[in-house]
Amino acid sequence: MSMETRVPSEPGFAPPAFSITQCLTDADARDPSRVLGGVSNPGASGCKYTDKSYAGNTFSFAMQCEGNFAIKASGRVSYTADTMNGVIESTATVAGKPVQTQNKLSARRLGSC
Repeated sequence: MSMETRVPSEPGFAPPAFSITQCLTDADARDPSRVLGGVSNPGASGCKYTDKSYAGNTFSFAMQCEGNFAIKASGRVSYTADTMNGVIESTATVAGKPVQTQNKLSARRLGSC
C-alpha cells in the first residue's frame, strides 16, 4: 500500500510516498475500514470512525483521532479483491494551527501471506 501526501498551503512540499507491506486477512480484504484507520493518519492515536458507509465497492468515511495531532479525516476508497484506490483529506492541529492534507492511496494484492 502506498500513500502520497500533499499540503495545499505548501505547494512545494512533496514528501516521498509512504509505503507499507502487510498481510491482510480475508476479513480485512472485504472491509477497508479494518485497514485504513492507522494508515490514513500516521502518528495519530485513538482513531474512531464517526461515519462510514458502503455503496457497491466504494467505502466512504469520516474519522476523528486523538493524540498529539487531533486529526479529523474523511475519504472515499474503491476496492476489489485485489486492489484499493482512493483519496483521504485530513486536518491536523500542528503547533496549535490547522494543517490540511490531501492523501492519494493505492494498494494491490501481492499474494498469499
